Amino acid sequence: MLSNAELIILSLVNEKPSYAYEIEKQIESKSMRLWIRIGIASIYQVLTRLNGKGYLEFKIEREGKAPERKRYFLTDEGREILKYSVKDALTKLEWFYLDLNVAIDGSDILSPDEIRDCLKRRLETVRYSLKKLRLDVSELPHKSKESMIKRNVMALRMTEEKLVENLIEEFLNY
Repeated sequence: MLSNAELIILSLVNEKPSYAYEIEKQIESKSMRLWIRIGIASIYQVLTRLNGKGYLEFKIEREGKAPERKRYFLTDEGREILKYSVKDALTKLEWFYLDLNVAIDGSDILSPDEIRDCLKRRLETVRYSLKKLRLDVSELPHKSKESMIKRNVMALRMTEEKLVENLIEEFLNY
């Protein structure tokens, strides 16, 4: 079974054999950090791990006077595990690890006013995110992978907006 970061990186390399830096740029250009936590250092670690498992191979290349770089390619075994993992991820339920739940659990240290103020700031952020997502989605082909992903994130944000509004109301009446 692949981690989410491994699945994403295998998927990106499947689309186009790439250097680590190119993978970082793809993650950035597709706004993937809206829904997955992966930094540049993690990309290098995951590439090394996937290569060690036999799912990726690389060729060392050099262009002009630039330093040598590793271009990663999917192996047949990598293609099979990617296919299996995508099917599995499409059919199973999400397991959410939500920062909001962690914060609510630890909120006893705050006064009701502090909690309400934090939730109001969060609500502003959620609404800004929704505004941006709606604009992004309107500019994408409806059936594109990126549109489907952003619509999923948008639905989650809309649910979060309602929840945070309700929590603020609860703390107004506290």
